[in-house]
Amino acid sequence: MLSERQDTMFIARWEFTCRFGRIEDCVSILRRWEMDVGDRVGWKASSVRVLAGFLGGNDSHIEFEARVENLTDLEAAWADIERNPHHREYMKQLEHVIVAGTSKWTVLREVKLINA
Repeated sequence: MLSERQDTMFIARWEFTCRFGRIEDCVSILRRWEMDVGDRVGWKASSVRVLAGFLGGNDSHIEFEARVENLTDLEAAWADIERNPHHREYMKQLEHVIVAGTSKWTVLREVKLINA
């Protein structure tokens, strides 16, 4: 496993495909999830972003990204998410708008090109 450096940031990326015509419903659920779940585990609006396919790719593709300072914080956030009863409810709502089998998490390490 790669060692964590003090100045390293990580991106936890959740990717999935929305059902045809359901992207706005999906984004609406994610907005509410962020307020009721994400914010409560420390994922503030400034550390989260949602990307949607637009040109040159699948227009039903969604990526939810959360920026974390270290892997310990990420593991703690995931544990807190699982204990949050709102999370289960939002996952049930998302079942109706996400294509089954397309969901996956990836953790990326940010690499600085220029030392600031």
